[in-house]
Amino acid sequence: MHLTSNAVDRCRSRLCDMTESCGRLCAVTARTVHASRFLLHAMGKSRRFLLVHFRKGYVREQLHVREGGCRQCGTCCNLLVTCPMLTTQRTCLAYGTCRPQACKVFPIDQRDIDEVTACGGRCGYNFGTPPSPPLRDEA
Repeated sequence: MHLTSNAVDRCRSRLCDMTESCGRLCAVTARTVHASRFLLHAMGKSRRFLLVHFRKGYVREQLHVREGGCRQCGTCCNLLVTCPMLTTQRTCLAYGTCRPQACKVFPIDQRDIDEVTACGGRCGYNFGTPPSPPLRDEA
């Protein structure tokens, strides 16, 4: 099959238009995600699930650079929906027995800490960045 230069130019133009449209769609999607905490948390939960099960090396590397400790505040247990294992005293019923892998390694990276911060919480872990200032009721 022989294409004329005019046909090649039309194909190239259409491809450029599609690429530009895709870029605009990605930008709109990113703005929507930032505007919606639900979508932010749903994407975070999905990202953590995939990382824990399919990027184990990345998770191990991140755990080596992670500093600090858990504050036992339960904010991470309420990111998308309240975990059914979280009691009214903010303790985990599955902590020592059958806790999901994503819970065991939370936070995996700075994005998780940023997600906790978006909920008004303050994670006790950090990844080489200084911890955020204490909340008013903790000062």
